Amino acid sequence: MKPVAGIALGGRYRLESRIAIGGMGEVWVGHDESLARDVAVKVLREEFAGDAGFLERFRTEARNSAGLSHPNIAQLYDYGEQEGSGFLVMELVLGEPMSDLLDREPVLPTRRLLPILAQTARALHAAHAGGVVHRDVKPGNILLARSGRVKITDFGISTATNQVPMTASGMVMGTAQYLSPEQAIGKAATPASDIYSLGIVAYEGLVGNRPFTGPTAVDIAVAHVNTAVPPLPDQIDPELAALVMRMLAKEPEERPRSAASLARTLDELLDGTPPGGIPVTATRHTRAVDVLHDDITTSSQRAVPVPGSEATPGAAPAEPPPPTIAPTDPPGDPARATGTAPGPSPSAEPPAPGRTSGRRRAVTAPGPTRTSTTTGLRWGQISRPLLALILMVLFALLGAAFADTLWGPSRSAPPPVGSDPVSIAMVTSPGAERTSGMIGPRPGSDQALHTTTARDQ
Repeated sequence: MKPVAGIALGGRYRLESRIAIGGMGEVWVGHDESLARDVAVKVLREEFAGDAGFLERFRTEARNSAGLSHPNIAQLYDYGEQEGSGFLVMELVLGEPMSDLLDREPVLPTRRLLPILAQTARALHAAHAGGVVHRDVKPGNILLARSGRVKITDFGISTATNQVPMTASGMVMGTAQYLSPEQAIGKAATPASDIYSLGIVAYEGLVGNRPFTGPTAVDIAVAHVNTAVPPLPDQIDPELAALVMRMLAKEPEERPRSAASLARTLDELLDGTPPGGIPVTATRHTRAVDVLHDDITTSSQRAVPVPGSEATPGAAPAEPPPPTIAPTDPPGDPARATGTAPGPSPSAEPPAPGRTSGRRRAVTAPGPTRTSTTTGLRWGQISRPLLALILMVLFALLGAAFADTLWGPSRSAPPPVGSDPVSIAMVTSPGAERTSGMIGPRPGSDQALHTTTARDQ
């Protein structure tokens, strides 16, 4: 039977379009007319129709696949035979084979490659636990779904532990480029053979080419047996490189003991890999250093309010914006540079005692305008000087009756209230006592600014 579009297999699976051609069969997109869903249909190639050996391999693939159920294995729905040919009905995976990805990107980023390898290893473990060895692990049989899930497929040459051998003694089954050394010399494939083949896939994804090449399949198979694996580039993480080299050990017992343990190791390497980078062994907990004050800040700290904005104690934005640093020097002080690029100030005063390094220092506004509820002079700061002024005036009036000299030019009248206004921007944290924002007096001013506390409100 020749597979063509429009033909219905088994009376319900209508072929729509061919998507791939393999060694034994063709893969088509089909439609299950009974369940109204799209499926993948693998049909024995026309030249093999009627061949009892190939038909039996199709039946074997169906039996081996039917006994496996795992999220990373393409599910088998049905098997049938028609006009001397066999067909498999499987889950249709929307995506592409890994081989297509490698054609576009010969070298994959570590964070892209490791999940593919780990999921494939888990699928192989499920197959091995079910007594099935895949025997043909390669990028073309690793499907990458659009969801990010990996599915292995094509158990066409797989073998089960209780399966009667279907190959003559010494006959090699598999793809030469991904063939394990023991398979190359005609020995039976084992779970360790699948791990070796996955190691070739890993090497190819890291380097951009396979470790062994040659003019013929025989030359490549011999290289798997006799030639040492070329070392991986130095930029590959040593732990990952060592793992891949273990997977490619010539002796099966020197490889990872199971696909399950391999998957766990790959997951651990993925956890230590930053986005866009290679696995790291250093601690992943880093701290951000404020370049202006060398204070240690974390993402949980709130932004410093800038003079001119309203800051309500206890209120925090839904998403903390990046910290904004206001000038730390009073305007008009020639000894300190303002308006320059941020940098450590040698004359900056240290934080007040008791303050944590994560909080900001009090800052001053660039002008005398009041900018928030914590700026400007308060009545508690000017009531005593005013009282002293009144008393001085009274004493002066009384003393005028006794000595006119007290009103000479040597005495100047005290400055009026608010003659030299100073704007202060306090930095407070919700729940903290507002006592940590003291600013020194302005040069040339006789006013002393005191710490603003809750009692002054």
